[in-house]
Amino acid sequence: MPASKRPLGRYRIIDECLSNHVHGPWQLEELREKIIEKLDLHDLSERQLKEDIRKMRDDPDLAYYAPIKNRKGEGYFYSDKTYRITESPLSPAELRALCEALSIMQQFKGLKFFQGAEGIIHRIEANLEQRELLEVEFDILDRYAGLENLEPIKKAIHEQKVIKIYYRAFYEEAEVPRHVHPYLLKEYNNRWFLYGYTEEYDSEGVYGLERMSVAIEETDKKYRKPDKKKIKAYFQDIIGVTNLADRKVEKVILKVKRQRANYLKTKPIHVSQQLTGREDDEHEWFSLRVKPNPELIAWILSYGPDMQVEEPASLAREVKDTLTAALEQYG
Repeated sequence: MPASKRPLGRYRIIDECLSNHVHGPWQLEELREKIIEKLDLHDLSERQLKEDIRKMRDDPDLAYYAPIKNRKGEGYFYSDKTYRITESPLSPAELRALCEALSIMQQFKGLKFFQGAEGIIHRIEANLEQRELLEVEFDILDRYAGLENLEPIKKAIHEQKVIKIYYRAFYEEAEVPRHVHPYLLKEYNNRWFLYGYTEEYDSEGVYGLERMSVAIEETDKKYRKPDKKKIKAYFQDIIGVTNLADRKVEKVILKVKRQRANYLKTKPIHVSQQLTGREDDEHEWFSLRVKPNPELIAWILSYGPDMQVEEPASLAREVKDTLTAALEQYG
């Protein structure tokens, strides 16, 4: 690999050399040979090495500000014998970036993905001023039931453990025990779902985390490894998480009023979404290739009178029937 592609490796080796105070000052050629040896390079120019030393001393983006001196006739050394780049404090720009990342992470109160990093977080916070205004905010419901199941499921996926869950669908009266080989945690519309293989059904599917009524149990059953292509195929032709086995992928044509069409252009609902090229003074037409499911119908209904299903006729009837039933609620 060219030397120019490994700057961080070169900085680390220069730091190791100049921190070796038993050796004394390092000649430029000694540093060059050490870097070539450690990084298995074909060559390293003197010009590149001098530029690396300059950046370690002065570059504000690196923010090492290494106390490198060059004593004529002897070589390069650290004037501060306690200095190491690995102990260099964070720059103000780095602190700001970490603060912004931290403010985002802290919004996901149910996610314990960052356990073990508390000490780092406290050190970052100690170097930052408290902010009165949150600059980036997500639409997150911290009272959402089921968040407590995220961490044990994530752990089971990582450790490839079969879990026993007690699941109660909204239409069922009692919890049903199921042995699930967990493959994926997926969020949709502020709800979390587990995708995995269920032994009792000999099939793969999704479970809403809020419908798992008691603690998740790990088992000693042999884990069935996931088929990544199968997981991708499950989600690629649907909106949301409901993949109905008796439905096929269809071309959906949507007629959308112009004032709402821009919302659809700037936030596509599915990767297959396209403009058909058809339009008039008041409307534009869009196409999708998806399996119709409840999430698709709910999304269409959210556009109210601004969206109309033209194809397929079966989906248009489903939307119409839903609207009719809704109107009947109001007499």
